[in-house]
Amino acid sequence: MKTFRTVSLTFVCLVLGIIIAWQYSSVKTNQVLAQYEKEDVNQLIDELLMEKENNENLKARLQELQREVDAFKNNERGDKQYLEELQQAVLNARIMAGLETVKGEGLVITIKSGGLIPVEDRHIEELINELKASDVQAISVNDERIVAMSEIRNAGDYIMINARQLVPPYTIKAIGDADKMESSLKLLAGVLDKFEYYDFEVEIKRDKNVIIPAVRDIPIDMLTPVDQ
Repeated sequence: MKTFRTVSLTFVCLVLGIIIAWQYSSVKTNQVLAQYEKEDVNQLIDELLMEKENNENLKARLQELQREVDAFKNNERGDKQYLEELQQAVLNARIMAGLETVKGEGLVITIKSGGLIPVEDRHIEELINELKASDVQAISVNDERIVAMSEIRNAGDYIMINARQLVPPYTIKAIGDADKMESSLKLLAGVLDKFEYYDFEVEIKRDKNVIIPAVRDIPIDMLTPVDQ
């Protein structure tokens, strides 16, 4: 009986020792896992903070690039506007020089001799000067554009304008204020009164779409700009 008690006590102690050892091992393992989990959480926090910083840097860079794009677009719009203004200035200069075909409201005047006196260069010049005095903006004679360098002269039975022979009837097209131009021509003892005295046949028509062609080639090969 004493032996059985001893054996039983020994067995119980052995089982208790195994249980205690297992619990100790389990606690140790849990501590190690907890440490690893703590390290993983800290690492994740560090990585999250790093990603957040990277995102902030990328956001700042994106804003910087957007400002550069906006600046480029503004410069592009400015350059485009400057180019358009320059092109318009060139076009205006070409129109003033008579290098562009133009249209507008004005008068169409036809003149031919009805008697013994022929229509001469001086008559055409007088009519053109009267139109110029009424602020005409463009003039042509038989579709020859009148510009600053245009010559008007007799050549036998013809009138020469821009080195080209023109024959009657002479059609003068003028773009400008039709009322003002017609009033100027019809002044007492003015151009039309003189033409009536010469027995010229004159017809004046108003036209809202007078088309005047560009001047033909005028030689400028001997002209050189002067440097300022």
